[in-house]
Amino acid sequence: MKYYLFTLKFLTPVHFGDTGNGGNLERVSMTCSADTFFSALCSEAALVSKNCVETLVEKFAGRKICISSLFPFYQAEDEELELYLPKPLYRMNVEVADVKSFNDMKLAATKMKKLKNTTYVRASELVGLLDAVKNNEEYNYELPVFATKMNSERVNKRMDEPLPYFVGSYVFSRNAGLYFVLGLENEEDLDEVQELITQLGLSGIGGKRSSGYGKFELGEDYIELDAEFGIYDDDIALANMLENENAQLQMCIAPVKPNVEDVDVIKEGFYKLLRRSGFIASNNMEDNMKRESVYMLAEGSCFNKRVAGNLVEFTVQGINHKIYRNGLGMYVGVEL
Repeated sequence: MKYYLFTLKFLTPVHFGDTGNGGNLERVSMTCSADTFFSALCSEAALVSKNCVETLVEKFAGRKICISSLFPFYQAEDEELELYLPKPLYRMNVEVADVKSFNDMKLAATKMKKLKNTTYVRASELVGLLDAVKNNEEYNYELPVFATKMNSERVNKRMDEPLPYFVGSYVFSRNAGLYFVLGLENEEDLDEVQELITQLGLSGIGGKRSSGYGKFELGEDYIELDAEFGIYDDDIALANMLENENAQLQMCIAPVKPNVEDVDVIKEGFYKLLRRSGFIASNNMEDNMKRESVYMLAEGSCFNKRVAGNLVEFTVQGINHKIYRNGLGMYVGVEL
């Protein structure tokens, strides 16, 4: 499988619902899950034709196409393209040195808290972060400002008495945006998928699209991920990890809906359950309908081998087409 890197520069604020923490309009995430992105691509394909949707779903289900979740990138002018991944949900057996004084104890607690609060790490520094944790060493790491969180006041006029409410969103910095990895078994699918992504940029992705949220344009060109002929430190590291299926640690970079036979592998790993819910936007109905919740393994979950996952399919009364949730996952292999 060949992997391609796409960068998205957002032209408007984004509203990605944080369904894991209640899912109200104020709770938002800066990043976008692969299953949300897949559903948005299906919606764009439906505008082309029914056959286009069926073909897209068939290729995902057959693992001819796969996508990662959308993670932040940062690139100052004429500098490295920094690609960030979620911090691994991995717990090592660390030997804690004897604390000789109260100041030593405070320093040790500060180091642990700083590592705990780290949310993202550059692809090229992922191994360094894990080594620091393993050796109980300080890891100096500062994240750039990817985006600024905003709250907009709105008024609900559907009730007898107008009621105010707030909508959360993120506005990305000029040098930042989101990227994702596209995996393809057949290169001839690249143009078709890229066209759908371009159309999606005009429609917008995430919630509150009717208010103009989530519109983006693609970066100047995609990057074919190749460890030998890479451009930046991070895309080289990412290419190596995507191909490394034999590494001791396999971290998912897209949510996974595991199969029953995967339970034994999952029990030996480190993971977080993620509730994926929200609303269905269909061309066949005027109002969005709340969809069934699905629990998946969150990005950053780590196992000793790659868990396949599956594409969830279900029907909703009142909608004359199937609803899909992408729980197929994508992995990077990390050497410990």
